[in-house]
Amino acid sequence: MSELSLPPAERARKAYTRVLSGLQEPGSQMAIAAALGLSQTTVSRIKNERLEECLAFLYAAGWKLVDSDRVCITPEALEFMRATTVGALSDQQRARQFFGADE
Repeated sequence: MSELSLPPAERARKAYTRVLSGLQEPGSQMAIAAALGLSQTTVSRIKNERLEECLAFLYAAGWKLVDSDRVCITPEALEFMRATTVGALSDQQRARQFFGADE
């Protein structure tokens, strides 16, 4: 089953696992506390008591969590890129042109 076809609750659970993993990085909770003007204790309490619930809320509302270094595109843009790539790779000469191998 693809990641996109999972129900919101399952995607939220996977996001929760990723967030918890990211919060294991040294200093991450301290940085969050400083950015939000909260104590580290409050950040820890949010993480332990409300984070899973907040993520479930977001996914049920149709939102999703992605890493800050990721770029999201529309499904139409993705389909265009797939079709363009398939077309370019179906012909050797076009594939070389597409990837600049003729220069």
